[in-house]
Amino acid sequence: MQRYIRFLLFSIAVMPLFNFSWAAERAENKKALSLEVNADCPDYRYHVGDTAVLRVEIMNSGKSTGGSVLRYRFSDDYVRTLEEGELKPGPGTIKFKNSLDRPGFLRLDLSLIAGKDTLKKAFNCLYDPEAIRPTNILPPDYQRFWGQSKAELMRIPVDPRLEETAQDEVPGAKRYKVSLSSIEGSRIYGWLTVPQGTGPFPAVVYLPGAPGGIREYSTYPWPEYTREGMIVLALNIHGIELGKSEEFYKELDARGMPGDFPFQGCDDPYRYFYRRVALGGMRALDYLAGRADVDTSRLAVAGASQGGGLSLIVAMLDRRIKALTVNVPAMCDYTGVLYGRPTGWPHLLDHGNRERVLRTAAYFDAALASGFIEVPALFALSLADITCPPTAVYAAYNSLKGPKQIDLHQGVNHQGSFEKDRDERLVKWLAETLKGRQIPY
Repeated sequence: MQRYIRFLLFSIAVMPLFNFSWAAERAENKKALSLEVNADCPDYRYHVGDTAVLRVEIMNSGKSTGGSVLRYRFSDDYVRTLEEGELKPGPGTIKFKNSLDRPGFLRLDLSLIAGKDTLKKAFNCLYDPEAIRPTNILPPDYQRFWGQSKAELMRIPVDPRLEETAQDEVPGAKRYKVSLSSIEGSRIYGWLTVPQGTGPFPAVVYLPGAPGGIREYSTYPWPEYTREGMIVLALNIHGIELGKSEEFYKELDARGMPGDFPFQGCDDPYRYFYRRVALGGMRALDYLAGRADVDTSRLAVAGASQGGGLSLIVAMLDRRIKALTVNVPAMCDYTGVLYGRPTGWPHLLDHGNRERVLRTAAYFDAALASGFIEVPALFALSLADITCPPTAVYAAYNSLKGPKQIDLHQGVNHQGSFEKDRDERLVKWLAETLKGRQIPY
């Protein structure tokens, strides 16, 4: 009891210090240099031809704007420059005006140079984005191409190989290293995580973003899905075994793996890298559908960036999929660049023979694949993203034929698109949708 009283007295004594520290930090944050942008339309939505009025305020109490420079650039989703310049900001609000003459995204990029500080900010206004359509067109043999590819896969036994491994993110769950046979004598690898219980469970194939380093080969197992009561099979698309030693992956890195994989075979749709990957997503669904603990009426696919584009292609290929989520999907509207529009990563037309690559691009354009998807879909979009730009993403979103939702994040770039809270909301939406509950994101 005496020990508790001493602790209570100590807490009372130091509490003002914590409050003072918090208040001081809050006051210091108020002094930090920042840019605030507001549109005259609160939801920053306009019709083609409307003039958008943007008010910019430099928030820097405690810092002088004397000698600072504000550079600005208006563009059509970062690609087509509409106006640019620089000015010396004074006190008060700076007003900018501009417009778009076609559906898209009026983007204002700001760069404030104040002494040693440089601050950048991007803001987008939406101009009838629901009217954006893909610039690419389906090749006449689109269905035949993918039908032949699926038939090639069906002739190959699944041949699953599992090895249980340790995991501690989800109590009671089990994790396995999995490999499955695929086309051209290859195998596809992934992490399978199974919730506690007997099921049957809904199941998700998760397709990864493009690797930024050797550790990306060891695909993240995505326990968030398992916490929501779903089996998840998170794939590695490079045909590289998971769970090996660090030296193993360092050796691959030293050999330049995986190289320029998004362009391998891009002059021939039958040889293109992503054909094997898309069929690998189907092979993962084959495996899940054969498990006794999987509810085959509740299969889904999900992914972000590269994985988002691949999820759209796999959902087009496989009617067993009942729902999907995609976060900042890549591989959308490859031909936008031919029409002065932004296009999605990996900018396929910049590589190889243009005529031959154009033919390949049509089969692997996620915006075209979206036109065959009729199941519920949730898109998440970052408006400041130049890797997977909003115009290209909307070309895919508008092509969907089923129930759909899109969540917009103002001022967020591609790197900022992978925050934990966004991932968790996408997972929650998918779990509820597979239960037959349509919920808003």
